[in-house]
Amino acid sequence: MSLANKYRPADFSSVIGQQNVVSIVSKMCESSQLSNRNFLFTGPAGTGKTTLGRLIAKNLNGTLDNIIEIDAASHSGVDDMRDIIKQASQYPIGTKYKIFIVDEVHAISAAGWAALLKGLEEQLAKTVFIFCTTNPEKIPDTIISRVQTFKLSKISTENIFHRLKYVIGEENKEGRNITYTDDAILFIAKLAQGGLRDSLTMLDKVLAFGTDITTELLSKALDLPNYDDYFELLNAIVKKDNKLITEIIDRTYNSGLNFVKWFEGYHSFLCNIVKYIFLKDINSTIIPSHYLSKIELYGPQHAALCLKLSNKIMAMNKDLKVTQYQQEVCLSYLLTPDIPKK
Repeated sequence: MSLANKYRPADFSSVIGQQNVVSIVSKMCESSQLSNRNFLFTGPAGTGKTTLGRLIAKNLNGTLDNIIEIDAASHSGVDDMRDIIKQASQYPIGTKYKIFIVDEVHAISAAGWAALLKGLEEQLAKTVFIFCTTNPEKIPDTIISRVQTFKLSKISTENIFHRLKYVIGEENKEGRNITYTDDAILFIAKLAQGGLRDSLTMLDKVLAFGTDITTELLSKALDLPNYDDYFELLNAIVKKDNKLITEIIDRTYNSGLNFVKWFEGYHSFLCNIVKYIFLKDINSTIIPSHYLSKIELYGPQHAALCLKLSNKIMAMNKDLKVTQYQQEVCLSYLLTPDIPKK
């Protein structure tokens, strides 16, 4: 079983980082009657939308049995929605409510929403609809006005960090003997970018490589970019060292790495350099903390260069994706023409 499933919260008190939403929803579940039985959870991936849906079901019915879970990404048409309404019109057997959890609801077609609308208005039988989405802007206003919307936020790096350490502790109680450095666990938490599920998925992948978790192991297990190369390239561009720029590009291209992906990572790196320049906190970036001695050399005078360069990289990446002359395109963007003095 994956760590994300194994350590999915079993009750409201175990939900991480969504205290306001949990407080409201748990009180609603304690009420003898639900005045509105249509819920919509929005927010980034891995922040607990489906988990909260399941906890609502568990609290309303006392069990997770008989939940009807639907992936709207593959069941988005009008016939699918009509089938749901047909099921919803029948009273539940053995439980107080019949509960539908519909993930990725932004994928439902316009005709599908139209078919579902009447069912939401009438609150059929004893049915509860729980919708989850990362893209609420794609849901029609007619639907939004008929659901109770709860917006989930990204989970803080600190909360993810402590949850990862808790999970490792629980795994060690079962005999796994996992060791780690705080820097490595913190880096996983940062890479997750607010998604607890993503952090646990990454931890699973790392543990498949080894149980001594270091930043070096993370680089291998998660196929992370070599930040030494990124720093070297940035310094070469700052110094307008065309020879070194060319050597780095040639070495990287011939290493077999996905060249476009490498530069997408470089764009992220540049933006995080700018972030550090203004915040002076490496933990607010996705750059590993052991690079502090390098990143702290950059100041406000480098911010404009990094922003200008990041815009170049965005444009360059578009060209890299449509040509076989990737090295040549790259060099044409990065090299500084040597203009002879008159």
